[in-house]
Amino acid sequence: MENEIISPDLILDPLSLGMGAVAGFLLAALLFAGWVFSLARHKAALEARIEAERAGMENNFKALAQETLKSNAADFLTLAQEKMAQTHLHSVHDFDKRQKAISDLVLPVSKTLEQMQDKLHGLEKERVGAYSELREHLKIMAEDQTRLRAETARLTGALRNPAAQGKWGEFVLEGLLEKASLIKGQHYDTQTRLSDGRRPDVIIHLQDGFNIVVDAKTPINEFVDKMDMDLTSEEAAAVEQRLAGQVRSHVRQLGAKGYWEQLDGSPDFVVLFLPSEQAFSAALRADPSLVDFAAENQVVIASPTLMLSLLRVVGLSWRQVKMAKNARNIAELGAELYDRIAVFSGHMEKVGKGMESAMGAYNKALSSLESRVLVSARKFKDMKAASDTKDIVQIAPLESAVKTLSAKDLSGAEEERQEEKYG
Repeated sequence: MENEIISPDLILDPLSLGMGAVAGFLLAALLFAGWVFSLARHKAALEARIEAERAGMENNFKALAQETLKSNAADFLTLAQEKMAQTHLHSVHDFDKRQKAISDLVLPVSKTLEQMQDKLHGLEKERVGAYSELREHLKIMAEDQTRLRAETARLTGALRNPAAQGKWGEFVLEGLLEKASLIKGQHYDTQTRLSDGRRPDVIIHLQDGFNIVVDAKTPINEFVDKMDMDLTSEEAAAVEQRLAGQVRSHVRQLGAKGYWEQLDGSPDFVVLFLPSEQAFSAALRADPSLVDFAAENQVVIASPTLMLSLLRVVGLSWRQVKMAKNARNIAELGAELYDRIAVFSGHMEKVGKGMESAMGAYNKALSSLESRVLVSARKFKDMKAASDTKDIVQIAPLESAVKTLSAKDLSGAEEERQEEKYG
């Protein structure tokens, strides 16, 4: 067996096998190299695609971030605008209501102030006018006396008629009433029928319901007839004596009538008006005790000058009454004005508290916006996800305090009012 010859085919088979293995290896190497090359190409394409996807995702993220920021900002601004619009609408509506309420309060206060101012001006005007008129009356007193004497002299001729003499006193008396600025039917009445049927010539009305009766029917006919005659001293003295006697007799009769008993609130005397200064002086020359006698009979004898002075005092008293009434009206207007101002100040205090509450709510909303929304929104800019040209502004809170009305302002006015009321 050792000498067996090995067949050439057996020798070639291993060689063929080896060559086949080498060829297979080379083929496998070529295939692997192609696969590796293909894999490298695929890897490069995949990397390029990944890079493109990454760039696209980055762009999409930026766009999405900007869109989200815009959307959130728009939503927040829309919500804020809606809230602010609602708050503004409510504030405007509430302000209109308060403004109308304030206007309703201010209008009567303004009217009351105007009325009070008008009354004060009227009162001051009346006061100045009254005292100016009084000074003027005192200044022209002598002129009035001169004119009265001149009128008496001019009327002498007309008074020769007995019928005219009876009306002379009433005529002169009514002229004096007009000079004293007294109004018929308001400050005096003529020929008023009393309860006993008698008619005094004039009843002068005083304030508080008082009345003064004036009689102008003095019998001075003989004196008027003879005062322009050329008489001796004895004859003139005799005429004056008879005049004094006639006046004394008329005083006695007039006192016996008791006019004051027929009028409520009348002082217990009657004024006997002598329409002639000359007659008055002549009667007193003849009987110096005539005035005392008249006073004992509750009669006051008045010449035209004295009568005019009395009537002007009456007129002044009426003006003082009117001024006092105006002063009371002004005091009442002042009290009413104070009450209205007190109510108005209460409403103003409520308005101030409402404004202060609104300011507080605004500042709280602003603080919440700044700490919870804007601080996050500003981070978008730090992340390069927001526009670089616009910044979110810093909104300042409201710090001005609402001025309130101090109670001391009204308490001081109330103390002054009480002092004026109770003295």
